[in-house]
Amino acid sequence: MSLQWFAGPCSVESLSQWNTLLEALQPQGVQYFRGGLFKMRTHPESFQGLRNEGHQLMLQAKQKTSFSFVTEVSVPEQVDLLSDVADVFQVGSRSMYNYELLKKLSRSSKPVVLKRAFSATLDEWLSAADYLLKDDPQKKVWLCERGVRGFDTYFRNTLDINAIAYIAQKTPFSAMVDASHATGRAEFVKAGTLAGIAAGATAVMVEVHPHPKEALSDADQALDIEQFYALKRQSDSLYEHFQKV
Repeated sequence: MSLQWFAGPCSVESLSQWNTLLEALQPQGVQYFRGGLFKMRTHPESFQGLRNEGHQLMLQAKQKTSFSFVTEVSVPEQVDLLSDVADVFQVGSRSMYNYELLKKLSRSSKPVVLKRAFSATLDEWLSAADYLLKDDPQKKVWLCERGVRGFDTYFRNTLDINAIAYIAQKTPFSAMVDASHATGRAEFVKAGTLAGIAAGATAVMVEVHPHPKEALSDADQALDIEQFYALKRQSDSLYEHFQKV
């Protein structure tokens, strides 16, 4: 089994941006394409996503190209709204404790990526995952470690390698690493990703943008296409090595 890749921009910004990424990443073997439509942002003035316009944009994109789309939902109503474009739903860190959302997703047939809340314990994270299995014990769930709050301000968050190892070794869930959000800095995404794979992650989530400096959200942590190519080569090689030992 190969390493699973979830790659794409923080926010879907335009059809041309999305098509550029599809053309660049599909030939590289990316299985899942992630992009935010309804964005939860800390500051109310920050870009909140294209929202309903983005939904229509993704409908257009799916009519032209076949791909698996991953997008975040933050309220139960969005599950029904986006079910015609989303192949995998993502629960963001801010929504891990939204149990009504988790119960709604349990009744959905779609797989789910569950991100760890900023300060969630492992037990809280796993309990949230159990909500997703309540109505469908066979549902595919990835648990995504995206960094927790620490005392240091140099990085956006602190990547919890111990948590990845625990998920990989002690639970039935698939362990995913998201070094984009854990570090908040593009130059450290490779180090965090490789560390996560060494700890047992079988899936990687990474932010990729054709022109990171122009990104409407999370510009500092997004890789450009060439940087992504380099990361994928090294990550796939490391993953294959650990599969042999």
